[in-house]
Amino acid sequence: MPKNVLHDIMTKEQRSIREVPLPQGRRGGVPDQIEDPVLYEREEIEEETPPRGPSRFRRILLWGATFFLLFLLGFAFSVSFTGATLTVSPKTETVSIDHEFTASRLRDAKLRFEALEISETAELLIPADTEKKLSEKATGTIVIYNNFSDKPQRLIKNTRFETREGRIYRIGSSLTIPGKTGKGGSFVPGSIEAVVTADSPGAEYNIPLSDFTVPGFKGDTARYTGFYAKSKTPMTGGFEGVVKTPSDAALKTARASLQETLAKKVAAKREDLVPPGYILFDGAHILEGKSELPSEGQGGLALVRESVTGAAYVFKRDDIAGVLASTVLPSVSGVPVEVPELGKLAFTLRDTPSGDPREANTLRFSLAGKANIVWLYDETKLKEALAGRQKSDLAAALSAFPAIEKVDLVIRPFWSKSVPKNPRKISVEKALPNPSPETP
Repeated sequence: MPKNVLHDIMTKEQRSIREVPLPQGRRGGVPDQIEDPVLYEREEIEEETPPRGPSRFRRILLWGATFFLLFLLGFAFSVSFTGATLTVSPKTETVSIDHEFTASRLRDAKLRFEALEISETAELLIPADTEKKLSEKATGTIVIYNNFSDKPQRLIKNTRFETREGRIYRIGSSLTIPGKTGKGGSFVPGSIEAVVTADSPGAEYNIPLSDFTVPGFKGDTARYTGFYAKSKTPMTGGFEGVVKTPSDAALKTARASLQETLAKKVAAKREDLVPPGYILFDGAHILEGKSELPSEGQGGLALVRESVTGAAYVFKRDDIAGVLASTVLPSVSGVPVEVPELGKLAFTLRDTPSGDPREANTLRFSLAGKANIVWLYDETKLKEALAGRQKSDLAAALSAFPAIEKVDLVIRPFWSKSVPKNPRKISVEKALPNPSPETP
């Protein structure tokens, strides 16, 4: 067999071509030996198997539960927010007013008023640096009684009243004492208050509470015993002599300041006095100011005091609104109405009551201006009439309320076609009329 030289070479020497040594001159920078090759081991990554999805039955059950929950939430929302809002525009008419009225304190009067007492005092210390001769008469308030007759008795200006000591005091204006009342031997004397002034100046007329007779009736025993008076306040202010007093200019300035203070105090008190449901018009009062003589203070100062007393007259809003409406619009007599701008009307007293303004029995006054007369309706009955009604039945239900001009109805939820059956879920809002023009 022919000899295979190549096989012999490969098998005998067991060298590859890379193992043949290079000559020394050809080695250059090549290393004598080639480093063992770097072997990389392939890492096998184990992939996670996704979990098995829900079965078709579980998916249907899940979606069903979701829809049921949404249905319950929607139902609860619709029940919780069910309601209706009714915006009512009542019948309104703008009128011009310029009329006189008469009010009484009698309980069965068509238009009744009440008198509220007003009494305020203000004082100030100022230097007393001037000597002055003063001559002042004492004054005070008495209550005059008529136990003589059931008929009124008129007393003229300057009628005298006398104390047991013989001191004389006079009334400053004419007045009429009401007659006594009662029957069967039991009578209540008529009475009236009045301010009296001492007949002469001097401190001796400053007296405590006292009893008085009417010396003008001495010739008529029945009248003399039937008419008498009692003090309501002490008699004060009487003086005659030289005193240290403020100058006229300082006193005038002080009194002006005190009167301004009093006006503010009275205005604040007026508002506090008015009972709920009543109205006090500007000008519905009678006030009487009193300037007391300066009294000696400490350290060369004088005490200056100003006071005001009187009455404010209040009316029930409903009563005066009804009388006013029936006067300017006779067709609405007896119909419940309100006048929102009632307080803006100009009030003028036509007669000043005689005697103590707090005891006035009648008032004659006028009101002038423009105002809206607004018809009233029963809100509770309106809710009951609309409860459970369809929107289409709204007009028929409102026909029983002639005081209503128009309404706007909003029902919740928006898809509902009927008003809730529960009246408490119905809210009523009043559309306010445009304000009436200001009185020129």
